[in-house]
Order: sequence, then C-alpha cells, then structure tokens
Amino acid sequence: MKRPLLTLLFACLLAPAHGWDGRRLSVPVVVDGHTVTYPEFAIYVMPEQHFSVHFRDALNGGTAEFAGRTIAVGESAMQAPKAPGLYPLTITNSASGEVATIHVFVMVAAARLTGEGYLNGYRIGAYPSQPLNDLDIYQAPPGYVEVTKDNQHTPLSPNFRLGQFVTKQPGGFPKYVVLRASLLLKLESILAQLNASGRATGGFVIMSGYRTPWYNHSIGNVPGSRHVWGGAADIFIDEHPADGVMDDLNGDGNIDQEDALWLASFIDDMSRRGLFGERVGGLGVYGSTAAHGPFVHVDARGTRARW
Repeated sequence: MKRPLLTLLFACLLAPAHGWDGRRLSVPVVVDGHTVTYPEFAIYVMPEQHFSVHFRDALNGGTAEFAGRTIAVGESAMQAPKAPGLYPLTITNSASGEVATIHVFVMVAAARLTGEGYLNGYRIGAYPSQPLNDLDIYQAPPGYVEVTKDNQHTPLSPNFRLGQFVTKQPGGFPKYVVLRASLLLKLESILAQLNASGRATGGFVIMSGYRTPWYNHSIGNVPGSRHVWGGAADIFIDEHPADGVMDDLNGDGNIDQEDALWLASFIDDMSRRGLFGERVGGLGVYGSTAAHGPFVHVDARGTRARW
C-alpha cells in the first residue's frame, strides 16, 4: 500500500512517545468523580470550581497538595484557582507511599468567545443552541483547555499527551481543546487489554481527537460528531514498522480495512464483556483514502453505536 502523504506528515507529531506504561496504583484515587488507577492523570475544571479528592478505599489516608495548600485527602473539597492554566495536584498515600500526580487544567471560559467564534485569535466556531436530542453530553462546553508550546506535551494519562488531541486546523498557539476524562480512561483500558493479550502496543496514533465546530464543518463531518465535544478519537496502531499507517494486525501481508476491523473486533469484544462500564460508546471502521490509512473511531458516549 502506498503511504498517504498527509498521514506521514502527521506521524511524528501524533505517534506514541514511548513504550506502553502499565503502572497502576495499588489504591485508586477518586478525583472529580473519576476513579483513577494511574499515577498520572488529568482533569478539566472551570475557574474557582470545587472538586473532590478521596481514596476509593476509605481506610486509606494521605495528603493532597494543590495551589499552595496541603490538606488531608477527603477532608474538604478542592477549589481551582481563578486564573486559567495548568496546576499540579499531588496526592500521597500515607500507608503505601504511592504518589499520584493529577494535572488540573483550569479552562478558559466559553463566555470569552467573540461573536465570530474566536478565542484569542483561534477559530472555534459555534455550538448548537439546542443539545442534540436534549442529551447532556451535547451541551455546549463551558470552557476550553488552552494548549501552548510549553504544555502541549503534558500527560493526560500514562500513555497520552495533550498535544495528541488538538484539532488539525491551521493556526499557531495558543490552541484550544475540549476533552473528556472518560475517553482517556477508555483508551487506556483498550491499551491494557491489548498488552495483556500479547499484542505489545506502546500507544495509539490519534489521527483525530478534538475538532472545533468550525473545523468539523469545514471537513464535511456530521454536526453531532462526538469529536466536537471532546469525547472521541480516531486511532490506529503504528509500531511494526512505525511508518505513518496502521500495522498489519491480521497478518495477511496487506494494510487495509481488514486491519481496522481486527482492532474494532478486539474493542467490541471488550464492550460485550462489560469492560467499559458506563464508558460504552461508538465504534466505527474506516478504510484507506488518498489522505490516510485505515483507522478505528472510538468514543465514550454512554450508549452502544456501531458502523
């Protein structure tokens, strides 16, 4: 198969940064309602928003350091700083000595968008005034994570970085994204199962993560795409060799839609076994075009969808 030029151009930027990081906490922490088993994770909050931090096992105690304060885990709610930016939250389990770092992104309020849909010169566009089917997951986002040259490599979880999810539209820094922690948790669980099954996989290439409404419209995608709400990723495995397209996952000597189908079938089997819990969602299989190789769409919309 001829390597699509656009895929090759983005391969270095979007490829996994390292081999698979399978570290886990012996006692998970619950941050802003998300159960986190990883020693590194990220959440996205509004300025001065309160959020909770506690251990899943109530018998465990420890300290949390955030924005110049040190408190006992679970003692009181945390409050995000007023200024948008990236703030580390360090949680230490006093019994095990384990340390978890939560990257807290304080978002820029959506109210700062201009009437033309720009935020600090970056074009975002407009979200529908009425959520699709009146579902909460289609509410317009209250804010946006600001992506800069300095923070673009920040880990969102052990195997994914902030810059991997930025819209591929033209424009310099700052850029802005919308992200959902549920998507990162789902992607990490798929990676873990692949490695546990013997399919050594350092990470996924994120061919498309977040899309601004403007960019999504410009490429002719459906208005209700979960990409626009930060809850979807188009992915492929690119390791043997790392050449900008999907690996030959089914071993037939060809790189084509059958390899995307292999990955989708693996993910669907996880779903049927209930391994995603409330993070069930959409799963789509796509073949090659002149612009890209085969890939799989994954989202965490909360209901099952297949195409």
